[in-house]
Amino acid sequence: MREKHPLLALTIVILLTGSFLAYLTRSVWNVEASTAEDASAYAPIVLGEMEGPTVTPTIPVSSTPSPTPSATPTETPTITPTATPTNTPTSIPTETPRPTRTPRPTKTPKPTNTPKPTQTEVPDDTPTPEPTLTPTPAPPGEELLVFDLDRKVTKGDNGFPYGDADVTEAANFDWTEPVNYAEGTMYFRVEIYDQPVPKEMKLQLCFWQDGTQLESCGPTQLLTGDPGTVAEWSVEVTKMYKKNGIPIDWSQPRSRVRVAIKNKDNVPVSNIGDWNWGGDDPDEWYPLDMHFSAVVVEAGAGFSGWGNYP
Repeated sequence: MREKHPLLALTIVILLTGSFLAYLTRSVWNVEASTAEDASAYAPIVLGEMEGPTVTPTIPVSSTPSPTPSATPTETPTITPTATPTNTPTSIPTETPRPTRTPRPTKTPKPTNTPKPTQTEVPDDTPTPEPTLTPTPAPPGEELLVFDLDRKVTKGDNGFPYGDADVTEAANFDWTEPVNYAEGTMYFRVEIYDQPVPKEMKLQLCFWQDGTQLESCGPTQLLTGDPGTVAEWSVEVTKMYKKNGIPIDWSQPRSRVRVAIKNKDNVPVSNIGDWNWGGDDPDEWYPLDMHFSAVVVEAGAGFSGWGNYP
C-alpha cells in the first residue's frame, strides 16, 4: 500500500495542474473576448466579418507537467481611429459698414411773399352784422316851449315848484292838431346856480289833468346841486310815465305843470302828506337857485337846440 501512495499523489497533482491550466486558458479567453468587446464598440463591422477568435485549450495528460501552452491570441484589428474633424472656426465675415448717407441738399428758402391784407371771414352761419349808421338828424319842425322856471325854489314851493305862468298858459292847448306834439319828443334842460348844501338830487317834470286824477311825467335826471351843473335829456311823449297806466288826453287842457324835486332815493323833498322833506333838513336844500326848461317838438322833426332858448 505504501508504494501506491506516490502514484496517487502524482495523479492528483496532474489533475490539479490541468484544472489550473483550464482555468488559466479561460481567463486568457475572457481577457481577449473583453478586448474584442471593447474594440467592437469602435469597429463592429470588422469584428463581425472575423466572427471572433476560436481557442481550443489542450490539456496533456502526462506524468510530466507540460508547460502551459500559450493561447494563440486572436489578432486584434488595428482600429484606425476616425479622425475627429478639426472644427476650423468659420471666420465671421467682416460687416460691411453702412454707406454714409448723402446729406439732403439744403432747400433754398422760398422768397417771402408780401402778405395780402387779412380779410375777416364771416362764417356762413353767422349773419353779417349790419353797419351802424349814424342817423341823419331830422330837420327842425314845429317846437313849443311848454315850461320855463328861472328863479330860486323855496320851502314855500313844497318841493313842486311851478314855472312861468305865461309860458304854461301859452302851451296849454290841443297837442294832437293841427301840429302833432302828442307823438313828438320832449327835451329837458336844467342848470344849477346855487344850493345851500349841494345835494345829489333827481329832477322830473310832471303834467296833471282833471285835478290830480291823471298824471304823466318825464324820466328823472340825477345831478348834484353844485353851482354850474348842467344836464340835458329827452323822452318821446308817448313813452312818458303814466299814473295807473292811463295817459293824459293831450287834446284837452292840463290842470298844472310842475317840477318834482326828489332826493337820490327818489323821495320828494316835500312837506306834503307824510314825505317830511324826504327825511332831510329842508334848509340844506332850499333856496335852490336854478333854470329848468322843457320844449316839445312835433312828431318826426328834429330839435333846433337850446341856443334858441335863452
